[in-house]
Amino acid sequence: MKVSIKGFITCKSAEQYIDCADNYAVNKSNHRFSVADGVSKSFFPKVWSEILVSHFVERTDLEESELIKVCQSEWQKRIDELVSLPETKWFTKSQYSRKDPALATFVGLQFFETEKKWSASALGDSFLFFVPNNFKEYEKELVKLSSKVEPIAFDNFPDYLTSIGDSHKGRPKEKSGNLRNGTFYLMTDALAEWFINEGEKAIGKITVWQSQEDFERFITQAIEENQLTNDDCALLCIELSEVEKNGIEYKNILLTNLNNLINKQEAENEKTKLRKQEEEQLRKEKDAENQKVKELETSQNESLTTESLEAETEEKQPKEGLMSKVKGFFLGKEENKETILTEKKDDSEVKNNDEQCSDQVEEEPNDLEKKLAENPNPENNKNEEIEKIEVEEAKNEKIKVEKLVPKEKSKVDSKAKNIFDKF
Repeated sequence: MKVSIKGFITCKSAEQYIDCADNYAVNKSNHRFSVADGVSKSFFPKVWSEILVSHFVERTDLEESELIKVCQSEWQKRIDELVSLPETKWFTKSQYSRKDPALATFVGLQFFETEKKWSASALGDSFLFFVPNNFKEYEKELVKLSSKVEPIAFDNFPDYLTSIGDSHKGRPKEKSGNLRNGTFYLMTDALAEWFINEGEKAIGKITVWQSQEDFERFITQAIEENQLTNDDCALLCIELSEVEKNGIEYKNILLTNLNNLINKQEAENEKTKLRKQEEEQLRKEKDAENQKVKELETSQNESLTTESLEAETEEKQPKEGLMSKVKGFFLGKEENKETILTEKKDDSEVKNNDEQCSDQVEEEPNDLEKKLAENPNPENNKNEEIEKIEVEEAKNEKIKVEKLVPKEKSKVDSKAKNIFDKF
């Protein structure tokens, strides 16, 4: 007999693989296969489902009741270690103190090589389906196993195995049969509900999944189209062929390891974190550079403003100088007016002096004039003319001498006088 196996697993959308509470396990030596779904609201359900599937495929020496006790002991040991970690939150320690249990649904399958038989048990809403090759009536030939009763309804209250004590809910259902060419499907609740609703079409869709990427792509699309409940999903496809031959040969094994998915995602998250930190650092550096540029521009603008103000001041200074000149001009004009008035006064005084001198000259004739007056001799006409000339020259010289004194007056600026005259 030849056996081919495909196994895929994924978490809820918008969650991390580390949060996935579904698990599966395969042991080719023991010809055992199992799937478990940890109830999300229980205490460390991921650990519980992992222990159940791994112990089931490995421990063939134990009865079911003994196997569960061994699993419970292992779970308690691991929880003790987890809770003792310094980073454990207070509410986790509170649940631990209350002895809250973990809960999980479960399906287990075993092949018996010599007898060419199979046996399975299931508890809760995790399912086992067997679809024979070349079936004629799908619904009649389909083998279906879970602890749910017909009509099957999926809800949030499935049967389960508990990690503490004997307070399990429900009793496992068992089924067995002869090995035939066909495929066993072990799956958790969300996929089981979809499988039942799709019927025969589900077989063709599952056949297409040849990789973890194909599986996740389908799950994402089915959730978006409301064909599948947004939940953790785990699936084992175990295909049998050439059952008539003796022995069991495993080939074409494709199993997705959840721990590998977790490690890969954590590595990607770390890279993303580092990239974001680098981007944040670059952003800060860019902001700092922009701030420096802004400060430099502000400094330059202030410098330009100062230079502009200085330039404007320099431009204004000539105007102020012009005003000062105008002011000085008017002040000078006043001074010039005073000077001119002074000059006029001086000229007037000089004129008066000249007139006085002239009067004195006219009023006080000299001795020569007196003599001529006393001696009106015609013979003396020629001499009289000469004497008159001498008298005139003497008057002129006297006037010139007297006029020399007031000529020390300040000179008037002809340009300023012209400007003043314009005003």
